[in-house]
Amino acid sequence: MAALAFTAYGVRLFALGWSGFGGTDPRPQVGMSIAFLIISILGIIVFFHAGDHPVGGVFIGLTGVYVGEFLANPAGDAPKLSAPGQRLLGIFHIGTGLWLMYLTFAVGLNFAAGYNLPL
Repeated sequence: MAALAFTAYGVRLFALGWSGFGGTDPRPQVGMSIAFLIISILGIIVFFHAGDHPVGGVFIGLTGVYVGEFLANPAGDAPKLSAPGQRLLGIFHIGTGLWLMYLTFAVGLNFAAGYNLPL
């Protein structure tokens, strides 16, 4: 599940970067957020079923990111972001990013240095 999800997320981030660099319209991101919302929900189900709650938590955060992205990019003529959607997206970006950084740190120190940080 992790390989599937993070390959898809990586390809999407590359595409977002490429379109952002080219200054294209952000509205197609709304449709993509639905597909990635489904992948994120699948990740929640798979990792909690497998008993890997810390990684399941990452997918809860990613689900929030894609709900926020959907709300932040309304369809319409003008590519403007909605303020409540932007705030929700920002909260989930920060929370998910902090949780991912903690897990990266904890796993790295637990494996490499013999620490016993809770996961």
